[in-house]
Amino acid sequence: MDPEGQTAYTANHTEPSCDQSGGAVLLGGPSLGTTPFTPTCHITRPHRRVQDWLIKAAKPVLILGDSNISRIPPHNNPLIQLDGYPGAKHRVLTAICVPPLLFTDRVFAEEETTNQLYQVIAKPLVVSTVEGYNGTIFAYGQTSSGKTFTMMGSDRTPGVIPLAVEDVFHTIKNFPKKEFLLRVSYMEIYNETVSDLLVDSWKRKPLEVRETIDKNIYVSDLTEEVVTSPAQALAWVRKGEENRHYGKTKKNERSSRSHTNFRMILESRERTDPSGENADGAIIVSHLNLVDLAGSERASQTGAEGTHFKEGCNINRSLFTLGQVMKKLTDESQKGFINYRDSKLTRILQNSLGGNAKTVIICTITPVTLDETLSTLQFASTAKKMKNDPHVTEVSDDGALLKRYRNEIVDLKRRLNEVSSVTQTTAMEKKVLSQLLQEKDQLQREQEDRIRNLTKLMVTSSNLIPVRNLPKRRVTWGGKMVRVARRSACDGGSSDLSFAQSFTRKRKADGSCLMELDEDDEDFDSRWETPDEPSDEMDMSRSSVTVRSFEDSPKDFVSRDRMCELSGKVSNLELQLEMEAQQKQEAADKIQATEQRAAELEQKLEMAVQQKQEAVEKKTNEFAETIQLCETLATEKDVVLAERDYLKQELGMFIEQIECLEKEKAALSQEKRETDEFLSLEIKFMKEYENELQNEITDLKKTIEGSELQCRELQNKLEKLTDELKKKTEFAEDLQSMSGKDLVQEVVSLRRSLDDAEGLSRDAKKDWAVLRSQNMAVEEMNVSEIITQHFECRKIYLAVKKVV
Repeated sequence: MDPEGQTAYTANHTEPSCDQSGGAVLLGGPSLGTTPFTPTCHITRPHRRVQDWLIKAAKPVLILGDSNISRIPPHNNPLIQLDGYPGAKHRVLTAICVPPLLFTDRVFAEEETTNQLYQVIAKPLVVSTVEGYNGTIFAYGQTSSGKTFTMMGSDRTPGVIPLAVEDVFHTIKNFPKKEFLLRVSYMEIYNETVSDLLVDSWKRKPLEVRETIDKNIYVSDLTEEVVTSPAQALAWVRKGEENRHYGKTKKNERSSRSHTNFRMILESRERTDPSGENADGAIIVSHLNLVDLAGSERASQTGAEGTHFKEGCNINRSLFTLGQVMKKLTDESQKGFINYRDSKLTRILQNSLGGNAKTVIICTITPVTLDETLSTLQFASTAKKMKNDPHVTEVSDDGALLKRYRNEIVDLKRRLNEVSSVTQTTAMEKKVLSQLLQEKDQLQREQEDRIRNLTKLMVTSSNLIPVRNLPKRRVTWGGKMVRVARRSACDGGSSDLSFAQSFTRKRKADGSCLMELDEDDEDFDSRWETPDEPSDEMDMSRSSVTVRSFEDSPKDFVSRDRMCELSGKVSNLELQLEMEAQQKQEAADKIQATEQRAAELEQKLEMAVQQKQEAVEKKTNEFAETIQLCETLATEKDVVLAERDYLKQELGMFIEQIECLEKEKAALSQEKRETDEFLSLEIKFMKEYENELQNEITDLKKTIEGSELQCRELQNKLEKLTDELKKKTEFAEDLQSMSGKDLVQEVVSLRRSLDDAEGLSRDAKKDWAVLRSQNMAVEEMNVSEIITQHFECRKIYLAVKKVV
């Protein structure tokens, strides 16, 4: 189509078969322009009768036969069959009258392959589809003319669809700076019902054709499978072909009973970011529609009955609507509303018919049926005049699947990074926690060591054991005063030293370390030795009073006043000692209470640790039980979900069966109404046709009667002429007997007139014989036509009765 669309038709020259592609004629295209259809093939060395017939011809015709296509002038008859020309080999040469102006681009003969057809008309469109333009290729023609073979091909000869799929992936390799996402779908229009061929039959349901806000036509709930290789795409094509409706007719062993559309959706974008994370920018979306239309047919030729009859009616209706849409698109005087909605086929192909797409139409023809061939050629010529407006479609929102996938990839990467960061944070927290645990253990050990040290520092009856140490130095407490006191005691002053004795006894009773002095002068007993460094255990040793014994010495005499002074000091010291003893007792009590408190705390700590361990074990067991319970519940949930899905599937199947039965009921009712209408129209037509035939028979009888009357008049005239001739003969003989020259000349003239009369009589007999033969032929033809029409009506009546 102009400016970018193209149309083609195929010529078949042998018996129709589903395994024969024939030739094709391409109509329209930017490179070929709009030149009239002028094929250049000619028949080689025709027979003499054909040459004579060509010389007498007056109208242009299209001759199909023996792989030759040419424009030659025909005879006056619209359909002429001539046998026996050289090289025909008992084949029939068929001449068809064709309108003098058919706009075409290319004629493909029978010997040309499907690959040649694809390279010429389809490959440029496939390449432009990868570039971003919408493209549509569909085959149109009568039944058994080779449409399905042209589109699908065979194992040895691939058709347009496999070649286009291979070429799409091959062309994508030429765009390394782009990334593509390919989806395929396969739909069928059977009895004006759209169904999905990529799903199983029990899941199949009628689909609705809808329109978006942007005036784009789509089929809702249609399965779209993402493919990454030609093998995957062709596998879906094979699955769709297995689910497609085929049937057997008189003209074809495997006839397509539905229209199909294999669609490839290509989404592409520039690869600006090497990492592929930049999801911004517009997405280019293009569609490639590969359509295989069912062929137009007549029930009288295909012998369709029942379901096949209904299928043929729907096929013809949709194809008729397609032709009407094209006529309105090409007729400048009928601009206005175009009835795309009259058929699901035109509704789905709305964008390809005068819209945003490059379109190629392959028209296939066969010489089996004259009217269908002419109709196909007229359709191709009409489609050639249609104009499309193809342009690249860009999608900037999230409507493109490629953009949604890219955004989803970016979102998943972001979430993965977040999870990785959380994992890293968790690892760092674990590390910090480990360090804190180590510090806690270290502090706990230090606290335990400190508790032990403090426990050792506490003075109790169990840990107060005297230790003998070697003497290091002499320490003299009291000195000569002690010896004086001792000496006074010996003299009888025992009361003055009572405080020392009581102090010594008290210190021994308290368990303190009392020291004794040897009787040797200034010698320090090891039991009374003070340690080098004071410790916490000996805090009160400095305040202790140690009484040492000295030997009597006359040099150490002390006066009484001095003794009294010393006695007062000793009393003060005794008081101080009692106070310190009391403080020590209080400290001992506090230490004992502290030890008891520490023991209680240690016991509580052990109990708390044990309780913690028991709680952890209990929580661990509960957690394990919970996990096991969750797994059991998950298993039960899966079982319940599986049962629910199964019940849903069964419910869906029952609902679909009910809907199918209701639709079949409605379809049968509609079919019955249509059949009744068809029967009434057929009966009315038969009556009108019988009346016409009866009128023709009456006219023919009148003509025959007039001819017989004319024959009788001619016969009477002939008898009269014969009688006159006899009279003239007798008169001539009489004159001849008279032997006169004038009479001889008169006899000669009479003989000539006699010969003329005999010739006229012979002509009259010939005309009468011709009229009689024509009358008999007309009667036989009328009788045969009436019988044929009767049998056809009888067949239609039986078929309708069987359906009802």
